Amino acid sequence: MEPQQVVEFLQQHPDFFTEHEMLLEQLVIPQPSTGNVVSLLERLVQRQRERQQQLEQQLETLMNAARGSERMVGGLHVLATELLGCHDLEQVVQVCNRIIKQEFKAHSVVFRLIGEGTAKAEGLNFISPEDRALKQLSHLFTKRQPVCGRLRPKQQEFLFGAQGSVIKSAVLIPLYSQYELGVLALGSDDEGRYYPGMGTLFINQLGALVSSALTRYITPLSKGSVESTGH
Repeated sequence: MEPQQVVEFLQQHPDFFTEHEMLLEQLVIPQPSTGNVVSLLERLVQRQRERQQQLEQQLETLMNAARGSERMVGGLHVLATELLGCHDLEQVVQVCNRIIKQEFKAHSVVFRLIGEGTAKAEGLNFISPEDRALKQLSHLFTKRQPVCGRLRPKQQEFLFGAQGSVIKSAVLIPLYSQYELGVLALGSDDEGRYYPGMGTLFINQLGALVSSALTRYITPLSKGSVESTGH
């Protein structure tokens, strides 16, 4: 008989080994990993254990993902609650800086707002809409999607300044409402913290939440530029 005929026969007679149990111990096959010969019954038991281990690993991965999502949701809730109590732009930036570092494990939090104003909070910077350096971030506003991974040296220096040397990975979040507000940059000293292809669902929600808070305290000068209201 050809091997395929044997396969087809066993597929058509699934109860074959029930009626011929002695063959389960008489038939021997080599172990894939060691090459040692074991009985068919032993190999079936081992295969079942391997499948069980795979299922347990998959379950653990799902549980870790669920716990991670729960932490993210909790962090967004904390941030939203604190932002409701803010009374000016500086407080918004201070709250974001503290909560994002605490809840989202960012090493550095930087705002680059497009327009005019005086930076009075850590991580708050204004940039003129005419500044040529802003072109480095134009793709963010075109796609309106976060960018994760390593930054080009010029981007890193522009966003993080002196801290740029310790930033190994970053995520850039476009801030906008009816007009472009600027960019929120999160940096990490861990090169694996932010990476291309990572999920951005919660990052998008973070950007929307921060954008909404910012619009309470800045007004548009013109399309694509803003001004601090100072209250």
